[in-house]
Amino acid sequence: MHQSALDSTTTASQHAHTGVRFATADERDATGVELARESMVVVELEGIGPSARGRLAEVVDEAVERCLAARGAATPGITSGSDRDATLSDQLFRARRAGGAGIAIVLGPLRACTGFKGALEPEDAATLRFLAEATRERPLILVLDACDEATGAYADPVSLQSLLVPAPAAMAPAAVTAPAAARPLLVDPEPEPAPESQPQPEPTPEPEAAPEPRPAPLAKHTAGATVVEREEAWRAWTLQLAAARGPQPLAVLEKLFAEAYMPLANALARGLDDPRARHAHDEFATTFSRGYSEAFATFASTTKRPRMVFDAHDVAAKIGRLHGARSTRVLVVDAMRWDLARLVEERLVAKLGPKASLTDELLLWSALPTTTLRQLETIARGIEALRIPAALDAEPEPPRGRTAEYVRRMRVGPREIHKLDVIESRLQSARGRIVQELPEMAEDTAEAIARHADTLAPRTLLFVTGDHGFAVDRTGVARQGGASPEEVLVGAFALLVGDVH
Repeated sequence: MHQSALDSTTTASQHAHTGVRFATADERDATGVELARESMVVVELEGIGPSARGRLAEVVDEAVERCLAARGAATPGITSGSDRDATLSDQLFRARRAGGAGIAIVLGPLRACTGFKGALEPEDAATLRFLAEATRERPLILVLDACDEATGAYADPVSLQSLLVPAPAAMAPAAVTAPAAARPLLVDPEPEPAPESQPQPEPTPEPEAAPEPRPAPLAKHTAGATVVEREEAWRAWTLQLAAARGPQPLAVLEKLFAEAYMPLANALARGLDDPRARHAHDEFATTFSRGYSEAFATFASTTKRPRMVFDAHDVAAKIGRLHGARSTRVLVVDAMRWDLARLVEERLVAKLGPKASLTDELLLWSALPTTTLRQLETIARGIEALRIPAALDAEPEPPRGRTAEYVRRMRVGPREIHKLDVIESRLQSARGRIVQELPEMAEDTAEAIARHADTLAPRTLLFVTGDHGFAVDRTGVARQGGASPEEVLVGAFALLVGDVH
């Protein structure tokens, strides 16, 4: 088949699995059956009553999670409940991993959950508008009841000045327009033709706003290393960190670390010299280090702790059972902090192609002190290592040269792990350009893991995790063993390798 024919077929397939539709009850039932035959994950919500008023997003998310669980999809990844875009991306990712072509949300009549003057609450209208916009570029379908075509909904808010003190031209009878709240949802009103006796001048077309540039797939994890010259990027990260005051929920803290702190840390390490950015970074790091050090002392006597590196075997076993793996293998990559793990994951998935399937990506916390020997001790002894820490010897020198590029098998207590030291070896020799060399480190690490994956038996769950991270000081030297965010938080991911299709 020619490439043009392939492109047209792909485009047609994408359009078939996207869009917003209004349908009667019978049409909705028929649509649900048709979409299910096309491997879509169909989420049907009927009987939407007053209890859903103002919380439609929560109701829809709960229904989507139930359907994904019924399909055997993986558990939700690390996202914030307030980040609808990240939540939807995670749900679509898990739907595709479970064999679905996408997600179809089929909603019954919404009249029962409307509020003032028969209009949906602003929060619910915003939820539907977000889903409708998402259907344009993602494998998502939104089906609404036909009677809701005339249901009132709220559009974008307007300023109080324009609402309370309209311009003189807007006060003239000929210029009066319907309020934004009265416009039907997802339907653009057609302009009424002007009377022939009063010809209207042709409107001057407004210049289209330039689309906001999106980071490259790999650049988003080391954004600070590549876009320091873009003031608006580091300024946004600075404001996010400065606004984080007081105790934060675990999911919010992890999201803030991934989306603001880590990119800003890389920007500063590469040469960004702004006192506001430096202050926001240092204040967040200091607060995190102090808070984590205090909380870590309680982990031995409470179950309220984050998912840690020494939980790797339990997490891998759970993921393996969920995906029908015949065996599991834990691979610890020395000094693979969070941003490096994401880079390694993307390169490794590209290298393995159809030989493996990415099932999960996670964020784990390292025990204090964040050294290799300490993490190996906790893997060997579990929670007991937190209650009665062992005396640790000095850190041994990591393997050098070609030896560091191969996975080696280790026995730590009753546990068996596999270990890769290529990143730690590179850190020992790197001086002053560590952030710039992160992509090259990720490439070498992915190559080594790919070679190891080729030796695994069919349907082996390979769980790859860092043991601890590292920070880069102002002289460009890597620092390990502390309680800074980049030393504590590490990335992990799971691959189902061999005979997965």
